[in-house]
Formats: sequence, structure tokens, C-alpha cells
Amino acid sequence: MLVNRFPKMAALQKYRALKLGYPEDLAEAIGIAEALKYAIFKRLAHSERRYHEEEEKRKKEKQQLDWETFKTFKLAAYNGWPYVAGKVETPEEYKKNIYWRFGEEGGKKIEKWAENIIKKVPEDYLKNEQKFFREVWVPHRDDPIDV
Repeated sequence: MLVNRFPKMAALQKYRALKLGYPEDLAEAIGIAEALKYAIFKRLAHSERRYHEEEEKRKKEKQQLDWETFKTFKLAAYNGWPYVAGKVETPEEYKKNIYWRFGEEGGKKIEKWAENIIKKVPEDYLKNEQKFFREVWVPHRDDPIDV
């Protein structure tokens, strides 16, 4: 079975976050949140402004979302965790999409693929969403990973 783009994006973003110094549990939450955000971007015609507006509409409570904690990733935060599509993303969601779906061996293959790519990425690409997308994601998004 070939791996589609969603888990690849989640794994790449996890290793991006790790290389930027985030702890593993938070890096996994960021990874799955970023994959979900990009799926939403695709539906919203890649509009960051529209994405920001949609997240604020989804937030039912009066407390505002924190857009500074994960500024590098352009993700909202709520109580210190990434917040996308009306819910907080957690390491469990990452594991569900990488390990439960593809099994232990498949999950390790996906993560090894992502780790090998991120090792070679310059720090300025990791800190810049557009550079990361163009220079890291686009060239590798269709790499075959057979699990």
C-alpha cells in the first residue's frame, strides 16, 4: 500500500517541529495539525486569511485563540496545543494517522522518510512556511513510500 500525502505531511511537520526544538509530544500534535491545516487550505484556495477567519468562527468560547505560540507554523493554539478545524490536536491523533493506520513497521518507514528529508533542510526553510512548502514539501510530496 502506498502512503498518501496527509500522513507524509504530518510526519514531515513533526520532524520540522523537532528540529526547531519542540518536545516530541507537541511536535506530533503540530505535525497532525499542519497536515489538517493544509487540507483545509486546499479547500479554501490556499488563503491564510480565510483560514484564520474560519478558525475564529469555529471557536465557540469567548476566549480568543492564541496565534503567537505556533507563529512559525501559522497555527492557532488553545491551552498550549495546536487548534485546527474547531478542535485541539494531540499526539494521539498523530499516532492514529501514522501508526494505527499503517502499523508499527509502516509508521516507522514514514517517519524515517521524513526524518531523512528534514536532516538536510536549512534552518531558514524550517522557519519560513512558504519556503518549507515550496522547497521541501512540493519536491517530496509524491515520493513513494510502500508500507
